[in-house]
Amino acid sequence: MRLLDRHVALFSGSLRTLLRRESDRRRCADSPYAWLFQPYMGEELVALACTATPTATSPVISLAAVVLSQQQVRTSRAFVMTLGTPGQVNTASLRRHHLLCQAGEVTSPSSDNLSALVEFIGNRPIVGWQLDQRIGALNIELSKRLDFALPNAQVDVAKLHQRQLRRLHPEVEAPSTFAQALACWQVPSMGMHGVLGEATASALLYMRLQRVMAQAA
Repeated sequence: MRLLDRHVALFSGSLRTLLRRESDRRRCADSPYAWLFQPYMGEELVALACTATPTATSPVISLAAVVLSQQQVRTSRAFVMTLGTPGQVNTASLRRHHLLCQAGEVTSPSSDNLSALVEFIGNRPIVGWQLDQRIGALNIELSKRLDFALPNAQVDVAKLHQRQLRRLHPEVEAPSTFAQALACWQVPSMGMHGVLGEATASALLYMRLQRVMAQAA
């Protein structure tokens, strides 16, 4: 059974999101990005972590994407980037963002940089913690520069965690933070250093929850 088969019901799929994706798909039908809207038939996914800090002009966005399969997380195949205006990290909050995210030098959110990101992710499903909230700023930049937001099927690991905990222990209230969820399922936090550590930990948590689901089936 493909990884996808076990969590179809957890794909992000509000009516508004589905309508937006269909509109984007039609608009990009004759573009070089049309393949991104095609169904993915493989076994890989991409764990995505994204942190945005607002500024007076545009947000600084740090992100990391890591490829995973049923067997392993391929940290050697990782995409890490901070988008913003070079020289923008000049306030205390933005310096703190840069320090915590550890995503390298700030690069402009150009079409080339964003194109490199979406080509790395491809049309593989995305997994991550609280994806809807975390990738909003990134989707705005993608819409500005490439004329579409991320079209990928998405699995919110936070919802998957809550669903499995309720199923196994209905009397227990699901921990609400990422660190608590990792501890709940005994998943290494990878030190949680930067967005790459968060993406890797998200992938490991997803894989752990998949094993729990398979054992309970």
